Amino acid sequence: MTLSQYIEIARGEQNWIITKLYSEDQYTMKQLCDLFKEEILHLYRFPKYGKPYFASVKEYYKGVFKNFKGKDFNDIKKAFGCPTPLANVPITEDELRKINPWDGTEQFVNPIESPTVLFDDNAACVLKCDEPYITDFNEQYKGTPYEYRIQKWPKPFIGNPLTSKVVLLSLNPGFNDRTNRMLANSMSIYYREAINKQLLDQMSLNAYSLFCSNIKPGDLTLTYQEAQAFVDNWYWYDIIEDFREKAGLPKGIHHHVPLYENLSIIQYVGYASSEYKSAPLGRIFPSQHFTKLLIQYLTFNSDKTFVVVRSENRWRKFIGEEMWNYLEKSNRLILGKKVRRQSLIDTGLEKDDFNRLVELLK
Repeated sequence: MTLSQYIEIARGEQNWIITKLYSEDQYTMKQLCDLFKEEILHLYRFPKYGKPYFASVKEYYKGVFKNFKGKDFNDIKKAFGCPTPLANVPITEDELRKINPWDGTEQFVNPIESPTVLFDDNAACVLKCDEPYITDFNEQYKGTPYEYRIQKWPKPFIGNPLTSKVVLLSLNPGFNDRTNRMLANSMSIYYREAINKQLLDQMSLNAYSLFCSNIKPGDLTLTYQEAQAFVDNWYWYDIIEDFREKAGLPKGIHHHVPLYENLSIIQYVGYASSEYKSAPLGRIFPSQHFTKLLIQYLTFNSDKTFVVVRSENRWRKFIGEEMWNYLEKSNRLILGKKVRRQSLIDTGLEKDDFNRLVELLK
């Protein structure tokens, strides 16, 4: 009885409908527990500062009650036995920016302080909210390829999901000891400053492109873009350039490369490791709640297309059936061939999906 009342409170108004249904043995205890958990997750807002808060859905609750009033009892049971649709729990870009936990170095345990350092053995570039869980994970997998390397900035986003046309959903940033640690800080100071700025802009959702500009500073060998690709072991650069060549898309100019501006990446986990491994028992880190809110906003408040080349089942479970089905029905989801290595050409996408992606990114 108490759980049924909590569910009604979570929905913003107490009409005692669920309580009545429960009292007539229409719900089991497990069903009520599951429904209450879903309501909390749907309403939860990740706080940048202070305590979490919950969105109000009072109007939705009133609407359900009004629409089903006088109808068949089973219809009422069905309506109130489902969690509040995410589509009816509005979130705005202003709110997203306000609660973005990645925005601002003060959110990190021991951030890199120098704009010219890309890897610091003494740094702990982990969000304070994630720190206990990342610490436990790293203690369990210390010295293995799964250990999260928090001595460098995370990359929860690459490019800007708020402004791009297409969003790729990936697992987590890779880590290469030679390029990310040994060679990163030996690069020219001009490169390190540009790459650091790009990383901070991405976390604050203010980046304008996937990569730094293609300008070559002074008499140095590499452009800013090439230096960033080098530090990242050329991973995403090669994937996207393979796509550009296959699609026959123009390269653009130094400050304006449409392909780089129209693509962005959201990582399932923002922290880098040589290989990905799920958290024990399939748990998610606190920062991943914000990731889900970001995808919720993009799903219901934009026309962006999402691409999932691999880990389809993981992403489907993470964002939930409501969002996944909504994207499928609105033809805004492109799925890969479930290959191990991500690719946007024929090795990773079916021909029709590749052609569709080309049309989106022309």
